[in-house]
Amino acid sequence: MCKVTPYLQGVSVCASVNMLAAIAADRYLAICFTLEHKMTWKIAKVIVCIIWLISGVIMLPWLLYHEQEKYIDTGIQTFYICTQRWPDKEGPRMFFVAIFILCYAIPLLLIILCYSLIAVRVWNRNAPGIIRYNSVIQKSKVKVVKMLFMVVILFAASWLPLYIIFLVVYFFSPDPGSNTYEILYNSLVPLSQWLGLSNSGMNPIIYFYFSKTIRKRTMALLSCSRSVDNGAYYRRYSSTRCVSVDYTNGQIILRMNNRSLNRSQKVVDSTFYD
Repeated sequence: MCKVTPYLQGVSVCASVNMLAAIAADRYLAICFTLEHKMTWKIAKVIVCIIWLISGVIMLPWLLYHEQEKYIDTGIQTFYICTQRWPDKEGPRMFFVAIFILCYAIPLLLIILCYSLIAVRVWNRNAPGIIRYNSVIQKSKVKVVKMLFMVVILFAASWLPLYIIFLVVYFFSPDPGSNTYEILYNSLVPLSQWLGLSNSGMNPIIYFYFSKTIRKRTMALLSCSRSVDNGAYYRRYSSTRCVSVDYTNGQIILRMNNRSLNRSQKVVDSTFYD
């Protein structure tokens, strides 16, 4: 268990982070190259398997160099701890640099690049023939851009503390009996690990806050009062006049009471941005 537990934890974290980068890349291709990009369940499963396989290979040193050693022997009971035993001092430092690059820097840069390109694409898109509703569409675009950059900022901020702490551990090596060592391992490391892992739970909250579509579909699922079928949703309006902007199936759809004005214009996936 000493070898397997840290290894599986590392693989899970590495895979989760790179999965977020893959999702960002898929969204970029789906929005900016709509006709050329076709994601199927089969392709998605292959990508997921490849990410987990690569993550397993990256984290192999933890499987090899974690060992159980005696910590305290009271005479009645012996306590053991699981620690890393590398053949040389430079090993863990090189491993940390590799993990930082492969599981943080590269995914972060990819996420920033993809979401920035999506934001530019959405911002520059116009719906011809419906100038009357440009202010409504512009507000929707602002929400999209805000949401994208919020996702990027939270991802960077969630994982950065953990890498700063491990930078201190691997390159400055505090003494095991010092107060710094105790604070790092007993308080800061668990807290930073929780913060990093919580990033996956933050994204749905961001989407729920910024996306009217997701809020409506969530409420429909909770209340069972509305129907959701094949990506379509049905709205009920109490007002006598209402205009809404939907990004559905590659179209901008403006609805006013029972009338709708459609303009074929790929902007974004309604389940993600509206």
